Amino acid sequence: MRLTRIHAVALGAVALAFTATAQTQPEPQVQNASAPEASLAPDPLSSAAAVYATFHGDVTDIKQNSFKSSGDIQSALTNLGGQNSEQLTRGWMAYSALVASQNPEFRAAVRDIEGFYGKDTLVRGLQNDVRYARSLNGGKSAVFAALGAVDADSERLETTAAFVKEQAYSLQGQGWAKGKIGDSSALANQLHSAALTGRPANEDMVKAFSAPGIDTVLVTAGKNGAPSIWENVSSAASAIRVPDVAGALGISNRRIATGKEPIADQIATLAAYRIIGGEGSAAAPMQRAMTEKQTAGCLNMAQLNLQQCVAAAHQHFEVPFCIGEHALADVGRCISKVSQ
Repeated sequence: MRLTRIHAVALGAVALAFTATAQTQPEPQVQNASAPEASLAPDPLSSAAAVYATFHGDVTDIKQNSFKSSGDIQSALTNLGGQNSEQLTRGWMAYSALVASQNPEFRAAVRDIEGFYGKDTLVRGLQNDVRYARSLNGGKSAVFAALGAVDADSERLETTAAFVKEQAYSLQGQGWAKGKIGDSSALANQLHSAALTGRPANEDMVKAFSAPGIDTVLVTAGKNGAPSIWENVSSAASAIRVPDVAGALGISNRRIATGKEPIADQIATLAAYRIIGGEGSAAAPMQRAMTEKQTAGCLNMAQLNLQQCVAAAHQHFEVPFCIGEHALADVGRCISKVSQ
């Protein structure tokens, strides 16, 4: 037991939280991928995070390759515009929680509470008070690490957006790019239909997030000033490598944006579920905690704007602007709103 590291006030708070009752529905058991006995089946956070990884793999593809044909533009539009806003939000939340769960002080605090009260009681406490997890030792630092990783992703999306939008101008001199799109309204409707279903996670990314070595990557991603881990992840990538953070680390002055405290609390709560294992009594509340309406609404609006932009386009060279502004830059702004 390491209870000496936990402030007495924190223990008192959790005791009060545990006095409330919470109903949970039994769910099929899943394995915690970070546990030594984990099977090949990924836990809910890993599965959701793989969707977010797949999106960034598609981003890498267009970041590393200029458009050479109308087919290239269509492929990028289909991949990025076919994301389901709720699925992508769950993936973003899951990835954030996975990074947050790497904080050693936070991990120790969660384990101490679990050891003292038991897992089921801790799960009830996390459900009864969504603010509790972030109040534990290391909780705030864990969330800031996650937000730092997401801010690096947002910057990457902004940079890629600028590259893609520039092509909307440079391609005007290409004969094929000046060709007529055809029925742009039908193309926009196709995007709408695709977004209702969403883009499935890349199988290699699912495997990567359930692999034992993923924590090594995630702990590095959460270091202040570290670059986005997705720079070397494309749609053809089979692994996620540790980013090079040499010379990039500094002191974080990040704060939670006004009105975004509940999202930060959700990230910490999800991270706590990850630490104790997402199976058994934690399975259903973990699934619920990945739902986040503010970001999902923002991403949904980005998709609607993308569809409207495409519907108004007449020539192929106009579409890269739509992709850059709404499928990339808007997404970057949506996921970066939690911190300031």
